Amino acid sequence: MKFKIIQRKGGYLYVLLCIVLFGIWGCSDRESISPEPNEEPEPIVLPDKLKILSYNILEGMKTDRPNNYDNFVAWMKELDPDIVALQEVNGFRQAALEKLAARWGHPYVITNLKATDNYPVALTSKYPLESRRRVTMHVSHGAIFARLKDTDFNIVNTHFWPQGYWHHVGDGLGNAYRLHEMNLTLDSTFRKFPDEPDWIFVGDLNSRSRHDFLPGETTYDYGVTDQIEEDGFEDAIHYLHGKRSEGVTYDFQYPGSRIDFLFATPGVLQKTIKAHPIYDEFTDKYSDHPPMYMEVSLK
Repeated sequence: MKFKIIQRKGGYLYVLLCIVLFGIWGCSDRESISPEPNEEPEPIVLPDKLKILSYNILEGMKTDRPNNYDNFVAWMKELDPDIVALQEVNGFRQAALEKLAARWGHPYVITNLKATDNYPVALTSKYPLESRRRVTMHVSHGAIFARLKDTDFNIVNTHFWPQGYWHHVGDGLGNAYRLHEMNLTLDSTFRKFPDEPDWIFVGDLNSRSRHDFLPGETTYDYGVTDQIEEDGFEDAIHYLHGKRSEGVTYDFQYPGSRIDFLFATPGVLQKTIKAHPIYDEFTDKYSDHPPMYMEVSLK
């Protein structure tokens, strides 16, 4: 039905009145339609145990790039982790990593790209993550601080400066710079929320732990791992399997010189079921780092 606009005094009022009356008439002979109520979001159903993987994938898994990452995806699908903390996610922006992570069943992705760095960190997850902070200033490769949605479970994923003895060539400050990165990252995350007890702190720290070596066996700078322990964390592998000492054996290959860690606070450690490095045919070939794996009960 069309309305003709009448060009005379009061014409516009007449047209408006017709529209109102037509609306009333048009609805009078059919049932009133109520708006649909807002649908409640589906509750998040978490598993009984949370499987967490931390993995430096060697410059964006460059060794499997010619194969379209098919081997990497197949390995991920077989392991089936719930949360993955990645380091050296070279070449992946948000959309590209979302596409790759979807192939192993992770629809939630947080990246942390830095304009001055080609070695970013990232998180992927089966379950919703709340991004709480991206640490990018005054650090080499940055950090991501996130929380598993609707829980008190916090995760920090980071990657510290790689050079052993220098920050700028010849200055001898590599260890000092990593300790600076550790303190800055803790200041931006864990130390900022002292009332939140459940944390894991994972990644490639490019540092050693004094508990991985026998006394007198070798000497490294342990400042970074000592500092995180002073803040109340403990490495999950040491917690479950003991610190290295005479006569201690492990039921997995133990990398005494490892630089990748799974640190956690006491409440998380008490619910930790598994914690160990992964050595298999895939990891032996596709990265120069063994991934670190842990399982935490959510019951």
